[in-house]
Amino acid sequence: MMKIINANVRKEKKDKILLTAVVNAGMADYTLNWIESLKRTHLEDKFLVFAIDTGLYDILVDHGYADHVVQIPEDWFHQKLSKDFAKWLDKSYTPITHAKSLVVERLLYADITVWFSDVDIVFTSPSIYSYLVMKLTSRKSITEFLTTQETEQKIINSGFYIMRPTDTNKRILSDSIIIQDNEPKVTQQRAMNRVIDEMNLSYQTSPIALLDLAMFPHGRMYFERKIPTKYGMEPMIVHANYRVGEEKKKSLQGAGLWYLDE
Repeated sequence: MMKIINANVRKEKKDKILLTAVVNAGMADYTLNWIESLKRTHLEDKFLVFAIDTGLYDILVDHGYADHVVQIPEDWFHQKLSKDFAKWLDKSYTPITHAKSLVVERLLYADITVWFSDVDIVFTSPSIYSYLVMKLTSRKSITEFLTTQETEQKIINSGFYIMRPTDTNKRILSDSIIIQDNEPKVTQQRAMNRVIDEMNLSYQTSPIALLDLAMFPHGRMYFERKIPTKYGMEPMIVHANYRVGEEKKKSLQGAGLWYLDE
């Protein structure tokens, strides 16, 4: 596993950055669409999918991505996970979000800077990687956690972020994992926000920096409110959250961001 991880790492001075996702077979089509978006933004050479089940692993291998997928060992999980599509907040959804934290935590302890992305996200800008590296390093060593937002300056979105392997981030992941272990109905995002709510978030000194909502919009912001296009801006990603089941695909298709039918 470490051989495949190291082969997909991007080296930036002190950071070993790994673009990664944690997915089950129920999200196979979205994973393939996510990879297509990586190709269009010139990021397809280095990424790694952690497959929750054999089904997804086999699908990605069959599509030629054997060098970009590993199956998560069973003993990494704290809960039994489903291989099916998990609707938001159904009983199979929160264990899958929990698995994301478990994988990221192990990567942090391997001294990896984790660039995490959900696969209902589409990358839209070829400049995204250089932009994120600039944001990550612009305050030198201060920024440890660069993340998207759910609501402006209030709630983070845990579907897309970069997390350096620092003690602060290890504690954020550890505390959020403990919350989910003790409260199985709590999502990863809610658990992480609980932990972060207790931290110092001064824009001058906080290790956490927020990505602009207009440039990294969630589904409600992009599809309903038409931001950033309303203001003549091009987003760097589009996140098709706030949609259940096939509505994710329909929204991406309507925006010309579903590439598998082309």
